[in-house]
Amino acid sequence: MNNDYSRDEAIQRLNELLAEEMEASMRYLHLSTLVQGIDRLVIQKVLKDNHEETIEHAEQVSEKIIQVGGTPAPKLNLELSGEKCTGIEALQSALLFEQAALDAYREFLECVEGNGDVILEEFARQQVAIESEHVSELRMLLGESHLGGE
Repeated sequence: MNNDYSRDEAIQRLNELLAEEMEASMRYLHLSTLVQGIDRLVIQKVLKDNHEETIEHAEQVSEKIIQVGGTPAPKLNLELSGEKCTGIEALQSALLFEQAALDAYREFLECVEGNGDVILEEFARQQVAIESEHVSELRMLLGESHLGGE
């Protein structure tokens, strides 16, 4: 709970979240082209679906930035390798950046929680729930099971 969290800090953090979503969408698109092997068709569909969803998330974050009086201005930091990968390796990579997104939204929620901005707090909660589901789905596809909100 942070009652000192300013509108400018919220806009800055939202722009960081926007950059993270945009980078994730490009990573998904790129990964979908690198998958090789028998599971290419299945894994490629999962990656492309997640690509579309991260674009939607980026649009939602942009709208929140505008709603709070800011301008979307993400600073992207992205390097993509050209290494081919198996479906499992692609899903493991996807899990890493979905977990990073979940952690980023959790941090944002901690910052806006209890500061009186119900719109940002509810948005953060919703995104934490969505990203938690993504992490869980990827873990399930990888044959992992992690219960307890991790």
